[in-house]
Amino acid sequence: MKMLLKSAGLALTIAAASVPSAVFAQAAAPTLTVDVQRLFADSAAAKSAQAQIKTKYEGNLNAAVTSYNTATTTLNTQVEAARKVQKPDGTVPPANQKAVGDAQNAYNAAGERLEGMQQEVNAVSRYVQSQILRGAGPVIEQVRNERRASMVLPKGSVLASDPAGDVTSVVIQRLDQSLKTVSITLPQQPAGAAPAAAAPAAAPPRGR
Repeated sequence: MKMLLKSAGLALTIAAASVPSAVFAQAAAPTLTVDVQRLFADSAAAKSAQAQIKTKYEGNLNAAVTSYNTATTTLNTQVEAARKVQKPDGTVPPANQKAVGDAQNAYNAAGERLEGMQQEVNAVSRYVQSQILRGAGPVIEQVRNERRASMVLPKGSVLASDPAGDVTSVVIQRLDQSLKTVSITLPQQPAGAAPAAAAPAAAPPRGR
């Protein structure tokens, strides 16, 4: 009888030990990662957008930068010229005042043009990224399901991850088959709608 009890106790112990193992096996679904920045740089859609943006904006943006730099140089020159003829009471001849004022206006206008173009390019870039993410969503879910993963995280949001769980290349390969290009034409705002808030743009230096 004692032997039967001992055997039964051993069986219960083994059975109890097997339950956490089964639970652990279910909880051990892998977590995958995707390098979102690579999607924005290396996918066919991203490369198409880069080419479109370069064609549409590069020439005008370079011209705006040149105009801004020229206006900055002119303003500095006129300010220095006015300083040299400044009287002890702080006044300068009217001609110099006008030259400085005109140079300041040209500088402000050039800076506003450059900043406006930079903001537009930034808005287009965000629009392109939103299209890529929208197209990548179903692809990422497909890969997650195939690999029986619990979730897919942006690679940049985790401190460390198993390289084997990085499925970026697979996602890009499949995304390229379903999304080869995107639009760089910003959608029109509905009449009367308030414009969406823009992320801070890299503004040109405004100091002298």
